[in-house]
Order: sequence, then C-alpha cells, then structure tokens
Amino acid sequence: MARIEMRFNGRKITSGAQLRRELTRSMEKHVEDSLKKAAGPGVRMKKTREGYTFEGSPDQIERMKKRLR
Repeated sequence: MARIEMRFNGRKITSGAQLRRELTRSMEKHVEDSLKKAAGPGVRMKKTREGYTFEGSPDQIERMKKRLR
C-alpha cells in the first residue's frame, strides 16, 4: 500500500482526516481575518458558540456591512 504525503501551509499531511481538519482550520481563519478586516477600528468582534457578534455605533456597523458585500 502506497503512503501519500503532502504539505499544506507548511504542515505534512498523511491522511484524509488530517487534510480535512487543516482545510477547515484554514477556511475558518480566512473567514475570521476577513471579518476583522471588515470590522475596522472601533468595532468589537467576539466569537461565540453561535458565530460572531459585533459591537459598535450604528454608523460603524453599517460601514462594516458595506465592506462585507
């Protein structure tokens, strides 16, 4: 049986389950970084069990919504 190894973001992947975990983690990090970037200064972002919550003035929240479109 041939063993397949590959690298993803500098990590050695040797199984399908590990690849799935790494892809999931990479996607979650990308989403979180995009949300932080869209939130901008003055907007608080919290990660909860249900997702993310944002706190800020109504103008700040509107600007954030426009950046996410």
